[in-house]
Amino acid sequence: MPFSIQVTDPTKANELAKVMTDSRWVDPHWKILFEDGTTADHVVSETAQRLPYNLTRRQGKRHQMAVDHVTGEVVGTARWILPEHLRDPKFKTWPEARVPSPSIEDDEKFRKKFEDATDEEGRIKHLRWDLMEVRNTPLEEIDAKIVHDNGPFLTLDYLSTAPHYQRKGVGSALLQRGLEVADANNLSTYVTASPAGLKLYLNHGFEIVETFSLEYPDFGGTEPVVDYFMIRKPKQKS
Repeated sequence: MPFSIQVTDPTKANELAKVMTDSRWVDPHWKILFEDGTTADHVVSETAQRLPYNLTRRQGKRHQMAVDHVTGEVVGTARWILPEHLRDPKFKTWPEARVPSPSIEDDEKFRKKFEDATDEEGRIKHLRWDLMEVRNTPLEEIDAKIVHDNGPFLTLDYLSTAPHYQRKGVGSALLQRGLEVADANNLSTYVTASPAGLKLYLNHGFEIVETFSLEYPDFGGTEPVVDYFMIRKPKQKS
């Protein structure tokens, strides 16, 4: 199954949203973040509405997708966050992963779809925000300390592979593109990984610097959710 790595295309929002959702929907710790009765199809639909606006408005981020050569299907996607000092357009950092700015007409269309899928407080609909706060608050504290003590980083914000394409090299290919950019700029790379992604990152030279485990039985959790904070040092040029 040959595939290529391309800049993420906002017109592929439905396919991208499906990859992102399907890759996580098997994880009970992820599903429980949504209100009762929320289906995977519902999440895909609203994520697809929000994606084009997000992709074209966050110029400090870089986005790539993996596309099957035969079917044209999107089978993987990754989002990276540049460190502050590389966000200035004059540096032209990783231009092949920068989503082009939309036309005025498309920008307005993207904004309208985004707002339709956002609640009155500007948040994603159908998430259990009380549980999100319990889960995210300690993670944000750990993250802030790691960034302060070890940054700046090229940060992998998320990486998703379609379930039927997993273990076929898609995740490694998407990850490797970012690592090449990090090495070229003498940057460490940072990611917060779930148990499912741990082996991929260990295989690419990341080391665990912090592990956090949280039990949340009051919200329906039946086992601890575990997060691994991982850093990869840049490879020195030979």
